[in-house]
Amino acid sequence: MRRSFLVITSLIIIASFGFGETVVSVIGSSTQNANPIAPLDINLANTSAVGGLQFSLKDMPNELSVAAVVPAGRAAAEPYDDFGVDGTANTSDFGEGDGQFTPGEPYTDVNGNSEWDGDFSVEFNDRDSTVSVLIFDASGNSIIPGNGPVCTILFSVPTTVSDEIIDLKFHEILNADPQFLLVVTDPDGTALNTTWLNGSLTVGGIEVRLTGGGGTPGNMSIPLLIELNNAVPVKGIQFNLVDNVDYLTIESVQGLGRGADFTFVGNEVNGQSLILGVNFNGEEIAPGSGAILEIQFNIAANAPLGELTISTTDLIVATQGGLPLPSNGEDYVFPLVTGVEEGAELPTAFELKQNYPNPFNPTTTISYSVPEASEVVIGIYNLLGQEIRSLSNGEHQPGVYTTMWDGLNQNGVRVESGIYIYRMSSSAGFSATKKLVMLK
Repeated sequence: MRRSFLVITSLIIIASFGFGETVVSVIGSSTQNANPIAPLDINLANTSAVGGLQFSLKDMPNELSVAAVVPAGRAAAEPYDDFGVDGTANTSDFGEGDGQFTPGEPYTDVNGNSEWDGDFSVEFNDRDSTVSVLIFDASGNSIIPGNGPVCTILFSVPTTVSDEIIDLKFHEILNADPQFLLVVTDPDGTALNTTWLNGSLTVGGIEVRLTGGGGTPGNMSIPLLIELNNAVPVKGIQFNLVDNVDYLTIESVQGLGRGADFTFVGNEVNGQSLILGVNFNGEEIAPGSGAILEIQFNIAANAPLGELTISTTDLIVATQGGLPLPSNGEDYVFPLVTGVEEGAELPTAFELKQNYPNPFNPTTTISYSVPEASEVVIGIYNLLGQEIRSLSNGEHQPGVYTTMWDGLNQNGVRVESGIYIYRMSSSAGFSATKKLVMLK
């Protein structure tokens, strides 16, 4: 890292330690080759109030510089409506639309202190091989208990860095003046017992994408497909899928296509869906592109309708000998919908509607009505009656539902153009069948 400016402020360190459970961690991040800036979040999990924290982060190998460090989450300014002191837009009163909080404007009191709180101060020193960061609030505000990012480091990535995994490790700088130690303090300046977890930034390399997914709160999701674009053989893969408030829990995982011979397992760990895939016979996922894994979730009944963002974190793709390969994944939108329109009456009969569009390429939507609580199965079949893909399988409450078919079979392989059948059956005794046409 290259020199920026010297952080001359340091937290007061008191010898006695608090007993709060505190964890500071690097949230693993990835970026495409040739992206000049790569954002990386620093996460704070704390069960008691935090007055401030300081840390140093070393990039290995030493190839990055730092463009900026900005507060995030509970260390960022509380949200407010920039509508002026009367809370009404377009009335031209003082403060409206000026990009700054004006007393009287509506705001969200995150800290619960009955006053609006701005950003915490963030200072950083981009040393030769390390960035040192100090987060504090001069007015005495604290970071309330919680779990989430408290700052984002914007790394400058040279064009010479591509297809590479860069380790980021917390460490103490003992030969600096003043010394820069790893420390989190409570509001009185007392150091808290803290665990520091390293991470990595991945530039370029193997690409992991998400497709499909979605569904209705309180039901099983449409299968989410994990696609792998790899130019070299892969021995194993591991990653977390994180949604905002843990509305999704894993129901099943199944290898597809080039991943059909792998053993995939999924577990819920600390509000994250951990996926691990490996072949115990030493076989590999061959070079290529397309879906290698299908995941179905149970969607919490209290999940909000709309677009639910899923993040791929802690992604590790390994080659021969378990060596990690440069790899990257992107956030994905998981749509949550309901078929019962506002003010609409619940359906009085089972119904399977014609898909739309039809013919279609690459995706089509199928709507269906359920008048009573029952198990419902929706599947795609070829003209020989062989099941091509299961789209929905689980308990349904009364309502109108939609599901999507992306033209892939159970193995993640795109089917041939032609006529297919989709069928709906219910534990209440209803069944219906319709035809659809896929074009290429």
